[in-house]
Amino acid sequence: MPLQYTAMKISVLLLLISLLSGCLTISKQTEQAVYSNSIPNVWTIIGRISATNKGETETANFQLNQQNGYNQLTLTGALGFGQTTVKQTTQGLLVNNELTYQTLKEWMTLELGWYFPVNALANIVFKHNNNNIEDWQISTNKRRVFNGVAYPKIIRLNHSNKHLKIKLLLQEVNRLK
Repeated sequence: MPLQYTAMKISVLLLLISLLSGCLTISKQTEQAVYSNSIPNVWTIIGRISATNKGETETANFQLNQQNGYNQLTLTGALGFGQTTVKQTTQGLLVNNELTYQTLKEWMTLELGWYFPVNALANIVFKHNNNNIEDWQISTNKRRVFNGVAYPKIIRLNHSNKHLKIKLLLQEVNRLK
């Protein structure tokens, strides 16, 4: 009798393993990512930014909204202290609701000491364009799924002429229109 009991255990174990491997195959098939191929008119990206400029690193939370071709970038310091909102409008650049005649790149360079190609971010995130843009080398090797669509999880931007590295960790991507 002990021999039958062992044979029964082995057959049950094999059956269980085959069921589990079948489940693994099904879950891998359903995890295949759907990629975006169009840029929406209205979108929001929320995440963390790390900027290394000449060996010094700064980090902040960011929220980037785009509507009708205009960007609004909100940077929040560590633990939520210090918030700056920069908004592109038809009149010019508004920094905390005060008009300035600088471009977003000029403002970022002057106030932060670094910048990144904000206008190129839509192509990187929504069209998965990893081609070099201007003087930036782009790397997006990890993906995350938001609302059933795969987007870059981490975007690395390295400036080819300056000692400037930007890393964006995307925590949320929303296609609003």
